[in-house]
Amino acid sequence: MPGGREGGARARAEEWADVVVVGGGLTGLAAAVRVARGAAGRRVLLLEAAGELGGRARTTEQDGYRLGLGPRALYRTARAQLRALGVAVPGRAPRLGGALALCDGALHPGYAAPGPLLRTGLLAPRERLAVARLLGLARPHPGLAGLDVEAWLGERLPTARARQAAFAVLRLSTYTGSPAMIGADALAAHFAEVRRGVTYVDGGWRTLVDALRARARSAGVRVRAAARVTAVEAGERPRVVIADGGAVRARAVILAGPARRTAWQLLDLDDAQPDPAGRPLRTACLDVALSRLPAPDRSLVYGVDEPLYLSVFSRTARLAPPGGAVLHLARYDDGAGLGPDEVRKRLYGLLDLCQPGWRDALVHERFLPRITTMTAVPQARHGGLRGRPGPEVPGRPGVYVAGDWVGPRGLLADACLLSAAQAAERALARL
Repeated sequence: MPGGREGGARARAEEWADVVVVGGGLTGLAAAVRVARGAAGRRVLLLEAAGELGGRARTTEQDGYRLGLGPRALYRTARAQLRALGVAVPGRAPRLGGALALCDGALHPGYAAPGPLLRTGLLAPRERLAVARLLGLARPHPGLAGLDVEAWLGERLPTARARQAAFAVLRLSTYTGSPAMIGADALAAHFAEVRRGVTYVDGGWRTLVDALRARARSAGVRVRAAARVTAVEAGERPRVVIADGGAVRARAVILAGPARRTAWQLLDLDDAQPDPAGRPLRTACLDVALSRLPAPDRSLVYGVDEPLYLSVFSRTARLAPPGGAVLHLARYDDGAGLGPDEVRKRLYGLLDLCQPGWRDALVHERFLPRITTMTAVPQARHGGLRGRPGPEVPGRPGVYVAGDWVGPRGLLADACLLSAAQAAERALARL
């Protein structure tokens, strides 16, 4: 097949490529583009199990409304990585100054920005100063690697109310519902990244997927969708086995995006030991398209005493027809074990409170009770960020991994794109 062509007849016999990238989400697309650009003229093949590219970055369109798989924001590191691949990120930053905080079932002026934080009536003056100091000084620090966020906040903040209020802001960008779930080094480093800028992407994350796919085509990457990989054999010339009966020999293979357990299964590695990358993080999401927004002044709401979230993404990014609105609501996993019906009821309650009369303007809704937000949460007991594995796979030469569970830096898309760059460098070194 000519370079850049998708689909086509599926291979049944063994074929050859210089590098095979397994996975067509942001991680795999970025890795493939980097390899193809770094080794012009080499044969780079990207295999994606699904019928379309994008993975968790997929965006669906309904009557002109663009809905992502739950709320998605992009941070400065990810934007820089995409820019290095020639991908511009159209969009804007949400306004935090008008946010509202939900506490004890009532809406209060939010405090996600420094000015409102120092005026909030939810905290006493001493608590406000302590929370402001913690949020303002949050940064990468190796001394936090052995602490979870619960212990970190307990050391730094004077009261349970202050700790609850601080974590309500911190979890907005990490999707973690409980401070015991995540290492303090990971959260502090990520919050420092958040302070450098947040972007809601025009057109949804499909804009990024389409741009990366175009860069892959122009760089000569061959993309094959609906090609599920069933095994990867490492060695001097790794071999990738595809479910349709075909196989590909390569100089290097990058497993881009699958969870560690899935990657280890493909490599026939023993996975009996606890995953050092951490536990997966799931989020319940309600995505809503409205023909009009009943209460424009309630466009960003976050829970203080319950891990709830609502954002009108179309107030910031171009996602809806004129006059319409796209909203993303979420309940972050806090270990409470609530069933889907109860979670949906609570999300509806939040929507009723914030956008009364929304049902009269409803165009489309979609409830996703357990989407994977993070493949593995960095945990203190596993060494936090520095405890995550690198791109090399012990005992499997020629095979590299990338994803949000790989490498010592970043969360979410930041980690995906940073580890994609690392894996691409290792693959290029074998050519």
